Amino acid sequence: MGNVYRLGREYKDTGSSTNPDDQFLLWLNLPGSGMRNMPGIRPFKFLQLKVPVHAYIILVTHERSANPASNPWEDTVDLHAGRVIYWGDAKLDEKRSLDDFLGNRALRAAYDLVLGDERTLVPPILHFSKPKPGVVRFNGLCVFDRLDLTWFEDRGRPVRNYRAHLTVLDVDEVEIEWLHRRVRSPSQGALQGDGPLAWRRYQAGEIDRLQIWAPEVRNRDSQLPPPESDAAKVLDQLVSLSPAVFEGAVVSLFQQVDVVHQISQTRLTADGGFDFEGSFKLPPPLEYSIDFRGEVKRYSRGTAVGPKDVSRLVARLGRGQYGLFVTTSYFTRQTQIEVLVDRYPTRLFAGADVVRFMRELRIVKGHEISPKWLAAIEDKARAS
Repeated sequence: MGNVYRLGREYKDTGSSTNPDDQFLLWLNLPGSGMRNMPGIRPFKFLQLKVPVHAYIILVTHERSANPASNPWEDTVDLHAGRVIYWGDAKLDEKRSLDDFLGNRALRAAYDLVLGDERTLVPPILHFSKPKPGVVRFNGLCVFDRLDLTWFEDRGRPVRNYRAHLTVLDVDEVEIEWLHRRVRSPSQGALQGDGPLAWRRYQAGEIDRLQIWAPEVRNRDSQLPPPESDAAKVLDQLVSLSPAVFEGAVVSLFQQVDVVHQISQTRLTADGGFDFEGSFKLPPPLEYSIDFRGEVKRYSRGTAVGPKDVSRLVARLGRGQYGLFVTTSYFTRQTQIEVLVDRYPTRLFAGADVVRFMRELRIVKGHEISPKWLAAIEDKARAS
């Protein structure tokens, strides 16, 4: 067997396709394939097929030591769930827009094939993380769930970008020669029935998602923005709100989510936390509603949410209900472990998650929450 990428293994990335020690660019490169040493999205061309799509696509996520709340377009890799969320390569540029970026064009062209059910030509997507200079880690062979058009903020300015939701297939290793065969493929028919079993099943319309029980428990620093950052100032602003306005702010956030069917506040508590309830309505053709109940803790960054807080919410959930727990602080390690191990139907939103949520909805600019948005919530609170 020739060179292979194995799930979870690390490989040398010297940045050179001619360095004999390189296990990334050297292994992947074929003359004429259009490979570029780019930081994120690297599409590879077919050598013979005259089609406006790519043979395969490499995605690289740079793991950062800085907190992701300061970078709202941070990618998400969740091998436990078999999912990757990956942002396109658009950035603030006065001369270029969404589809003027090479990586975005590659993602859009690939997803158009998915929508057209042309799975023979859909390019396989290989995702890697870069934990440190000179090293990449293989996270798996991926396919599209969907491609969203959304916003992020770059240097205080809103920028439109793509966000790819990917499924990691149940594939332990990928042969480099298979990727090279795709690049050299003489015909579209030669692409059918080649590659790992899960890939061939995907071409036939079946998706075998990777199943790994390896939950990642986040530490305190990954749940909170750095103390002096813009994101930390946004959290301070939320904590300083009156209980009624704070409650209204969080309810308003969830009301702006596309799939929320309805949501309402149920009660006010002395510590500024609150309960809310509502339902998510899945879009057609499913058209199915999922009831949820939620709780918020308006804590300072030094006060953690413990297991008892989350257990109270879980205990109040009815049959088939889902729980949402939102805090301006962070969750203890034990709290997260209990949710994961006991498989509570509950989603935990820490302070950094709340700031990312608000940035995506374009409610935050720099270090400040939109005064107009807050004013509307304050008016509503006074009227109630």
